[in-house]
Amino acid sequence: MDFLILMQDRAFPLLLLALFLMLNVVFIIGIWKRQRHISNAFLVFASSLSFLLMTSSIILIMFTMFIGYNQ
Repeated sequence: MDFLILMQDRAFPLLLLALFLMLNVVFIIGIWKRQRHISNAFLVFASSLSFLLMTSSIILIMFTMFIGYNQ
C-alpha cells in the first residue's frame, strides 16, 4: 500500500523520467536498425550517450521513488 501512495504522490516526475527513458530506448533501437548508414564513430558516441542518459534516468527514478522529496 505504501508503494502505491508513493507512486501517486510522485506521479509527474516519474512520468517525465519514464517518458525520457522510453525515448532513449526508441532512439537506441532506431540507431541500431540504421547501423549500415551511420558512421561507426557516431554510432558509438550516440549509443554510449543514450545508455548514460538511460542509466541516469533509472537512478533518478529510484531516487524519486525511495528518497525523493519529503512532504
